[in-house]
Parts: sequence; C-alpha cells; structure tokens
Amino acid sequence: MKRLIILFFILISLTGFDKYNRVSQKGLRILFVGNSLTYTNDLPAMIKEIGELDGVTITYHSFLYPDYSLEDHWNDGKVKAEIEKNHYDFVVAQQGPSALPESQVLLMESARKLADLCNKHRTKLALYMVWPSKARAFDHDNVILSYTKAANATSSLLCPAGQAWKYAWEKDPGLPLYSPDNFHPSVTGSVLAALTIYAALIDKKRFDFISLDKCSWKKNISGEQLDVLKQAALRTLIK
Repeated sequence: MKRLIILFFILISLTGFDKYNRVSQKGLRILFVGNSLTYTNDLPAMIKEIGELDGVTITYHSFLYPDYSLEDHWNDGKVKAEIEKNHYDFVVAQQGPSALPESQVLLMESARKLADLCNKHRTKLALYMVWPSKARAFDHDNVILSYTKAANATSSLLCPAGQAWKYAWEKDPGLPLYSPDNFHPSVTGSVLAALTIYAALIDKKRFDFISLDKCSWKKNISGEQLDVLKQAALRTLIK
C-alpha cells in the first residue's frame, strides 16, 4: 500500500496536477499582460464572468497598454515586479499576431523570459494566441504556428483563440468576429477568445453551464452563434 501511495504522488508531480492547481477550481488569480487585443471589450472581465457562471472565483490584475509587445512589457519592469511580488496561478500574455519571421523570434524570446520568471514563482505562463487583421488573413496559419511554437518551446499553456476564430468561421463564415476596424475583436470575437482562454486554463470539456440569458453580452450574440463559439473553443483543445 505504501508503495502505491508513493507512486501516486510521483505521478501527480509529473503531470503537474498539484503544481498549478488547475483541478481545484476553487479560485484563480490571473495576471493579464498584453495590449488592446486584450482590453478591447474588457476580455478579463468576460473571463471572470464565465468563471462565475461555472462557480469559479477569478481575481485578476492587468498590464494592458496600446501597441505593447511582450518585449515592451518586459523592458518597463512592471510585469516582472508584479510576478515577483504577488502570486498568480496564471499569467495570460499576448502581443500582436507575430506572424512575420522576425516577430516570431521576438515572441519566442519574450515567452522564454516570462516562462522562466513564472516558473521561479510557481506561476504558469499561458500564451493567448490572437489573429491577423482582415487585410492579412493569409497570415492566419503563421499566427497559429508562431504562438504554438512559442508555447511548446517554453512548456507554456496555449490558449488558442486565433485557432478558435478559424474554426468558428468554418462553421459560420459570416460570423462577425472583427470590430469595424477589421483587426480588434467585436464583442462576439472577444467572447470566443474568453471561452477559449477559460477552457484552456480550467481544462474544460463542456460549456453547458453557460446559458445566453445569464450573460451580460446576451444582446450581442444569438443562441445559434453562441453554440458555434462554444464548439469552436472546445475544438481547439482536443488533443
């Protein structure tokens, strides 16, 4: 029996079950790091709302500035100081699409620095994959590749919202995910990103706890559209 108990705890340590407390779901502390692709439509508040619907308490702090890259955040020192000072379960971080080769290098370098810092403070880095502007839709696969490579190389969690956007358009090509500027997300686009991030952080397999009538964004999305968003978000997490 003693040997079985020892084996059990070894398996827990290898899988990370205890290390980042993803399973307890009693509450999460999240630090959001990024730019206007996160603060548009107040994405952190959307994720907190989804948590409330799921019975999960989320508290968060944010460093979100226009046109900031992760390198900019690193260089100004505020994010580093915050991670060193306060404990977070996850640091959810994004920059621009990062599809160009030089941008992929910058994302990788910044992700390595952040991941190393997070690991020192028992925090998990989660990379929030975004999407290209409508004018550069041809770059969508490179955005997906860039964030996926950075997450894999740094053993970070991937929150593949950009992939979810692509899956959602496969089901409904007319789904209005962009805002009028054809880059930032509409409310619909932000809801899809929020669903994807929440599912990745909590390791959700279903969204049956979300009914449209209970959501603050119920006037912006139809029931049929919400079903498409749920399916697209969960599809990105199928391994």
